[in-house]
Amino acid sequence: MSTPRLRQARALSALCLLALAPRCATTSPGTGGSGFDAGDTALDAARRQEADDVAAQVAALASDVRDAGARLDFTFWAEQGALTLTGYQSSERGGRPGRAADTHVLRRAVAQALLSATRARSGEVALTLRRKSTTWVVEPTPAFHAARPTGARGTPGRARFSPGPTAAIAERLHRLLAPVRVPDGGTVWADVTVHLRDGQVTGEALEGWRVLPSSPDGKPRPVSPRVAVEAAHLVDLYAPARGPRSLHLGLRVTHPRGEPAASGWVEESRVDFPTLPDLEDGVSLR
Repeated sequence: MSTPRLRQARALSALCLLALAPRCATTSPGTGGSGFDAGDTALDAARRQEADDVAAQVAALASDVRDAGARLDFTFWAEQGALTLTGYQSSERGGRPGRAADTHVLRRAVAQALLSATRARSGEVALTLRRKSTTWVVEPTPAFHAARPTGARGTPGRARFSPGPTAAIAERLHRLLAPVRVPDGGTVWADVTVHLRDGQVTGEALEGWRVLPSSPDGKPRPVSPRVAVEAAHLVDLYAPARGPRSLHLGLRVTHPRGEPAASGWVEESRVDFPTLPDLEDGVSLR
């Protein structure tokens, strides 16, 4: 038989349960009852898509690099999953050619490396690719603190990789390099500037070229279209940033004796932020 004190305790317990019940049944808006914020889920999906898009462009640039020992160094600004390319250089090029590497394997490795490096915080992310005889080794560096660069994007969602505009830029760059002539067995350095604005190429210029010392005085050879293709892939990576800027590319072009055209690569790059004139007929890379 219940005592008055026991009945009072049961009544107080019931009131506490009624007071707590709405809080236990209520979830934050947008969670769908899962306990996870839908906004966070959408951001994670956008981060994964951004990393995959960048990885596809990196793999496209690296796909024609077969010289064993080659090294490609990329620097990105990472912010909320958005990746803005701020620096690139290549070294140890021109070595013994290896066999074709699996581009799909490289793309997955780069995407995973970028996701891991950008998960923690905003900052600069360094990504190094080293070419072995049959494959690539991917070496990411976690994001580290640096000043936010001009033109950096703060929201993921760059354009999906499209070979159409890249092919158009490659054709324009190959025409631009038409005056360059490489001595048979010699080497030439060429400086190219590409003007960019919000995902568009608004102009390009051949700033100059020179035959490097110790090059033989042989028959002049034209530049292979493959040099322009590599440069176009790099332009495609740089394009998704905010505002006008000038991308400077340093190309090393070498003629192997017995070949009809000179081969080469982009060895270094630099970005400046001048005031550019409005130009029509820009080729969109977005």
